Amino acid sequence: MSDVSNIQKEEEIFKVFLAHWINHTGDHIDGYREWADKLKGTSKNEVSQEIYLAIEKMTAVQRKFTDAKIHF
Repeated sequence: MSDVSNIQKEEEIFKVFLAHWINHTGDHIDGYREWADKLKGTSKNEVSQEIYLAIEKMTAVQRKFTDAKIHF
């Protein structure tokens, strides 16, 4: 297999990974939000707030993956 074919194959694999990472990150965010909502207003409210901050960061990561996919 030529170097060009290998690069093309790797690019196709990477496109699949990007799509997976975008979707999978969203699944994690949904789960994090569910737990943050459950903990909000309880004795673990501070934990809930930390999770909400993590969600903001994960959402930014998801946007960056999406930007990468668009530019790829």
